[in-house]
Amino acid sequence: MNKKIISIIAIVAIIAILGVVLIACNASDYSKKLEKKGYAVTVVNGDDDSSYDFIVNGTKASLGNGVSVETVTVTKYKKSEDAKKAYNDAKSNDIAVSRSGKIVIVGTEQGVKDAK
Repeated sequence: MNKKIISIIAIVAIIAILGVVLIACNASDYSKKLEKKGYAVTVVNGDDDSSYDFIVNGTKASLGNGVSVETVTVTKYKKSEDAKKAYNDAKSNDIAVSRSGKIVIVGTEQGVKDAK
């Protein structure tokens, strides 16, 4: 009996922790992460009429052995359907893209890796 109660409490705790982690994804988390990696970042917050909660754009240029420019855009949509459509559109355009729930990340390969 005690093992069942402990198991139930552990499962509830894990679900609660995952809920907090997944909900805590906000624009400042992504902008801080990208700024630490050397990106110039701009943030656009959505309003009531927009289909997105926020958009974070990042750009990084380096002048090492030739010029390289990394770009990334992180968009959190209000609806999963909108995120799915944006993901499929980006995938069909043959660019680097990643999706996790309502968040879609597009850009260069390195830019998408840096934003994850």
